[in-house]
Amino acid sequence: MSESTADWRQVFGALANEETRRAYAHAVLGIPGDLPPARQAKAEKNLQAAGLLTAEGMVNDGVYARTLAVGASNMPKEGIDRFLDADGRIDRYPKNYGERLSLLRSIGARVMKHGEELNEPDLTLRLEDLTDDAVLLRRYLVDYGVLLRRPDGSVYRLSDGSD
Repeated sequence: MSESTADWRQVFGALANEETRRAYAHAVLGIPGDLPPARQAKAEKNLQAAGLLTAEGMVNDGVYARTLAVGASNMPKEGIDRFLDADGRIDRYPKNYGERLSLLRSIGARVMKHGEELNEPDLTLRLEDLTDDAVLLRRYLVDYGVLLRRPDGSVYRLSDGSD
């Protein structure tokens, strides 16, 4: 495991094994391990893979802080944020109609102002910042009534909800 990341599953997985946990306790206490050499080496290798020991066999005190920091940044998202990645791009579309409509309304407000009109290429360009499939997103925005399109398809505008 790299010095910059720490995965709680690897940490707990290593400590779940009795021999590995015993080898770790000896390392923390600074006393020689009492396992047979091959098993001691295997336990140390597992501890290093989990980030609990450095490559030199020293206790890696920073692993706990890094593990907690990574866990804290991976807290479950709420609302429409559940459908966006860390960069605010659409990760997936909700299956639930109401949630999808909420997401699309939020996206519409991000890409256009009320009263603003955009042609298709300009709208698509803005949508590309939010998704890998701007054409699908544009279609959803129109189908769900978030954006209105002139009958000839030349101009799009944000719906005010009464349209």
